[in-house]
Amino acid sequence: MEMSVLWGSLRRRWYLVLALAVLTLGAMYAVTQKVGATYEATGTVLVYPPSQSSAPDGSSSQENPYLSLGGVNQARDVVVRALTSKKVSDEFGETYPVGTSFEIVPDYTNSAPIILFTVEASSPKVATAALESLVSLVPVELSNLQANLDLPEAERVASTVLTQDEKPQATSKAMIRSAILAGAGVGGAGLMLIALIDGLVLSRRSPDPAAGADGDEPTASGPDPDDDDGDDGHLAGDDEDDEAPVFVPLRPVAGAGRPAERSVTTRMVKRRRRGTERDEAS
Repeated sequence: MEMSVLWGSLRRRWYLVLALAVLTLGAMYAVTQKVGATYEATGTVLVYPPSQSSAPDGSSSQENPYLSLGGVNQARDVVVRALTSKKVSDEFGETYPVGTSFEIVPDYTNSAPIILFTVEASSPKVATAALESLVSLVPVELSNLQANLDLPEAERVASTVLTQDEKPQATSKAMIRSAILAGAGVGGAGLMLIALIDGLVLSRRSPDPAAGADGDEPTASGPDPDDDDGDDGHLAGDDEDDEAPVFVPLRPVAGAGRPAERSVTTRMVKRRRRGTERDEAS
């Protein structure tokens, strides 16, 4: 449908557009009340290298693990991939109510191997509990990754919690998103329905071009053959002289701007002719 046609339909049915606007706002308000505010909790976990390393001769050296953080970025990415697997997502969905979601990504705003956790839930208690359970999976996944390496504890990659929200913050992102989707759906469907109704009404009002195809065409009006009052310009017995009315110009009247015209019928001409002939005969 062209935009000009749609705009014309909306202008003609402005009252329906007004009713649709009220209905759309009502639907958006109802959706926001049903969804409600959500609570967001965030946390960060640092993955750091081991504090000791083994030399080729079998001796071990003590070193500061924070000096070589860049070497465990791959270990961090492996942990992130393990925590975002389908198995973890299914267990999370079975444990927490519907509508609770999480996101686990590397913290790209920092060069250190940090994992960023974000949890959204319908209540602050659920958000806090879900965040704590996800953060606790990091050392478990690191232990599983290094279980077959037969390394002492001091030579294993470890993790530590940097930040973890205890009081989640209320956010309206989900509520606004749901309201926008509801408004777009109701408004779009309503506009198309208004255009359809306007097209149906106009099609009923417009004349049918096929009318008269069944012999109902209008006929030209003419004198009634049963009219015998003689006002149609016919005289009995004078069918051969039947002619259309003629206009005879008369002399201009004194003081008039232009000559007046008078419609003279064939009957009047014949009467004048017969009167002149009677005067001459007498």
